[in-house]
Amino acid sequence: MENEKEISRRAVLCGLAVLALGFVPETALAATGLRVLADGRTEITLAKNKSLAKVGGVIEFTDLNGNSIALIRSGKGAKAYRALNLSCTHEGTVVRRSGSKWVCPNHRAEFSLQGKVESGPALLPLSSLPIKVTKKKIVVG
Repeated sequence: MENEKEISRRAVLCGLAVLALGFVPETALAATGLRVLADGRTEITLAKNKSLAKVGGVIEFTDLNGNSIALIRSGKGAKAYRALNLSCTHEGTVVRRSGSKWVCPNHRAEFSLQGKVESGPALLPLSSLPIKVTKKKIVVG
């Protein structure tokens, strides 16, 4: 009994959900090099977030208000980034990345990586957040 590992209820439920749904979602990387500015906006240092060096790269972080946010590299240009609030526009559940889309775990609404609705029940795209981009940093909010 000493060598047995305890499995949490959450781990069991997550495992069952993956088996039932038949997919394993690809996760975005957690952001590093973040700094909350005095006005509540979040500053991200690009050099510390290597996944943003390529088109399609994504990082996730939680803002000062507790919202789950994704920062996405949407193109090759220096300013080709997009910030999305990851709350599903149907009922507010946080969506998760699955391949090249965001999927709501509650009712299976699907959004493109850019936040556009691909299948309902959600009718509205994920909310975009304002960003300011420089060569070294991005400020979200």
